[in-house]
Amino acid sequence: MFRRQFLLNLSALGTLGAAVPALAAAAFPRPGKPVRILVGFAAGGPTDTQARALAQEMAKVLGVPVIVENKPGASGGIAAVEVARSEPDGHTLMYISDGVVTQNPHTLRSVTYDPIKDFTPVAQLTAGGVVLVLHPSVPATNLEEFIAYGKSHPGQLAYASFGVGTISHIYGEVLRKRTGIDLVHVPYKGSSDALKDLLAGRVQMMFDSPSTAMQYARDGRLRILGSAGEKRRGLMPNTPTLLELGLSGFEIRGWNGLFAPAKLPTDVLQPLYAAVAQASRTPAFRQLLSQLAFDPVDQSQAEFEKVVVRDYERWGVYVKEAGIQPE
Repeated sequence: MFRRQFLLNLSALGTLGAAVPALAAAAFPRPGKPVRILVGFAAGGPTDTQARALAQEMAKVLGVPVIVENKPGASGGIAAVEVARSEPDGHTLMYISDGVVTQNPHTLRSVTYDPIKDFTPVAQLTAGGVVLVLHPSVPATNLEEFIAYGKSHPGQLAYASFGVGTISHIYGEVLRKRTGIDLVHVPYKGSSDALKDLLAGRVQMMFDSPSTAMQYARDGRLRILGSAGEKRRGLMPNTPTLLELGLSGFEIRGWNGLFAPAKLPTDVLQPLYAAVAQASRTPAFRQLLSQLAFDPVDQSQAEFEKVVVRDYERWGVYVKEAGIQPE
């Protein structure tokens, strides 16, 4: 499978919770030079909101301005290409959801960057993931009842997705393959449009973000059956994973992380990582994650690099299994 020769020996970096070394004598940041964090999506979404909160805390640590710039388009690809072509000095970064480097290269023909070779993974900040939700018109209160109902009503259940090749589409097709239910895929141009039709009952199910799913599950407008991931979410301790319920193939959780251009020197990466470590553990940033229903992540840079390669490979397997052709 796809493997990468790691460019840096980073075992000394520790975890995000480790002590933060002094930054004053480091090669990064350059005095007075702002740090740019590119976000490949429009302002106001969860990735953008996280990036802005992180930037605010990083600026306090680094002593230089940290500016978030939105570069929407090509499912995050415009921002990714700009960062890949930037000088590896730590002053041009991108904050992304995992799909930009782990899913898009498998599902989009327009991707012109190498998700492994063109970037230096700096830090994973959050773990998110999706949950399987139903409209209450479906007479099923658990996964077992849902599968039984779906098999007895072939072609009558439609699932919404955020678009072709997104996690909601891939997992929908994996669900169809693993359960044998004849599901109808209805793609939308984003999560908000998909959610509107789900709430209206025009589609019956979807894999959605926990923050919106929990909001509508409280008043009975949606029903949560289970979550993706290998273990339960910290913010949803009473919601079992689909794996716990006997359904494999949904173990990958989404995440958000900070990336730099490839070949980032060690004397830049170390103080950059240290600044992110300190910023990510502030009460303000942790409180924001809780509001957005994301779990914080404390891990080393080397561990994050392995996560990127692992998830890139795993999504490739799922896309192939689902029979999704690049568009």
